[in-house]
Amino acid sequence: MTEKWPQPSLQRSPDVPIVGTAGHVDHGKSSLVQALTGRDPDRWAEEKARGLTIDLGFAWAEIGGIEFGFVDVPGHERFIKNMLAGVVSVDCALLVVAADSGWMPQTEEHVRVLDLLNATTGVIALTRTDLVDADTIELATLEIIEEVAGTSLADWKVLPVSALTGEGLDDLRAALGEIGKSIDPDTKGPFRMWVDRTFVIHGSGVVATGTIQRGTIAIDDSVQVQPGNLTARVRGLHHHDAATTAVHAGQRAAINLTGVGIDDIERGSLLSSPGTSLSTKQLLIDTRAARGFDEIPPRGGFHLHTGTADRTATVRRVTDTATMMALDAAVPAAIGDRVIIRESGRQAVVGGGSVIDTNPQGRVLKDSAETLADAMATASSPSQMADALVISRGSEKLDTLAASTGGGRPESATIVGATAFSEAFAATTTSAAVVQAEQYHTDHPRRPGIPNAELASKLGVDRVVLDHLVAVSTELSGVEGSVQHASFSHALSEADETSWQSAKTELEASFDVPRSSQIPLDPEVLHALIRRGDIVRIDDDLVYTSSQIAEILTRVAELSDGFTVSEFKDHFLMARRQSVPLLEWLDKTGVTLRRGDGRTVRAR
Repeated sequence: MTEKWPQPSLQRSPDVPIVGTAGHVDHGKSSLVQALTGRDPDRWAEEKARGLTIDLGFAWAEIGGIEFGFVDVPGHERFIKNMLAGVVSVDCALLVVAADSGWMPQTEEHVRVLDLLNATTGVIALTRTDLVDADTIELATLEIIEEVAGTSLADWKVLPVSALTGEGLDDLRAALGEIGKSIDPDTKGPFRMWVDRTFVIHGSGVVATGTIQRGTIAIDDSVQVQPGNLTARVRGLHHHDAATTAVHAGQRAAINLTGVGIDDIERGSLLSSPGTSLSTKQLLIDTRAARGFDEIPPRGGFHLHTGTADRTATVRRVTDTATMMALDAAVPAAIGDRVIIRESGRQAVVGGGSVIDTNPQGRVLKDSAETLADAMATASSPSQMADALVISRGSEKLDTLAASTGGGRPESATIVGATAFSEAFAATTTSAAVVQAEQYHTDHPRRPGIPNAELASKLGVDRVVLDHLVAVSTELSGVEGSVQHASFSHALSEADETSWQSAKTELEASFDVPRSSQIPLDPEVLHALIRRGDIVRIDDDLVYTSSQIAEILTRVAELSDGFTVSEFKDHFLMARRQSVPLLEWLDKTGVTLRRGDGRTVRAR
């Protein structure tokens, strides 16, 4: 749909903690937000007509000297995916329970979601207190305390309020103000924002709205759009209906983009700094069952919710806590992202957790999944996540690590070129290289070692990684573009030397030498002599001894300037088969200079 883009004067907004509402339908979430902000968060006519929130609503107000943004989410079970899209990037949750109704099914489901998202910052508003007496308020408060026990909400304050009379609103504002002082958004990291709404502005183009999770974005910056791995440029920015030059973590933003169309971006898309995001159809997740469930059901139809995205999924348990999820369509993901799992049949949240691998390699084994989950649980930054991923995979490209972890660069892994690898990978790969080198020595005992390119291909590593491993190894060494075992010697045997002396005598009898394929030497010995410098290869089937080459270089100067092939051939008593490639070799090495059919010795 097409909307109008407001154009007030440019301004820079302060930090804005984002509060997300949660709770059962018709418990007064929207009324409470309106009472706190003076703004009606219900945007759609249908919402106003039906008296319930269908999609996300937004409002803002200054509380305790801090400007707060409010994301009002629907409470009806039919709109649970809209609720999940609304709580993804909030700094603080506001759980709403009506005093005259008490704990209800969607209250329970929303608490499950907040608990699975590990929402530790928030407050509980006991609303509609104007409709009940003091005893009912006390009983409802005790019920809430009992219901949230054992969840991440257990320590939240329960505050009785009435949006109609204003009773308790000052206490709620004070509680939010205290929470706001403790919120410190990450404005320094790579930019990241889940899109919850898109529309088109006539004359401006596509606009995407969302709550910025991390980082800062400014006009003319480039952003990456996932899924699709597209690049767009920021043309304009708005925050709370005001144009601004930059927005950052903790703020609601409307971003006007160029370079993408309305079909390229939708709710569930992710905007991020270039190179810090990816899309995937398979995730390894450290999961736990929602309260009320002994486990995530092993079979059934499921939906995975992450950020503002919703995907149909199948599950495969790897361990008691690690779950592989295959998705019907690619979803933006980074390690550490929180996810919610809903079962379609029950229409209930059955579990959730955090992403520990965005692209599991092959069939994930139980031990490796447990190790990775433990490492990710203690990782406190994208860089530490990148380190954990390197340990799990052994080696990985730096750009893949950055995309998988939201910009992380490993700190404890070894980095060579564009690749990071672990100590275990280095040891295993070096051991495999030793085996390959030893086998090559067995198959080709007179060659210095296995060619670098061949060995790198067999090991599945980049040349620069192989060169590094060889350089630091005590068992391997690099020789003549090859890798050999440190104990290997490719010196010719006594029998080989005897054969060489016999062939040398025959070769040096004249310059009319036989084809190299007809020289009575083992081909491996011939290659060894070429590498040693005893024999010089002129072309594929012509060689001379080093002594013959020295004589040729001396005697060619005896020829007059402008000598022909025929004169050269007669001077050295050789056939045209030898003289033509030999003269071309002399040209290429700079001994002679060809002009037409004649040649001149460059330096006599």
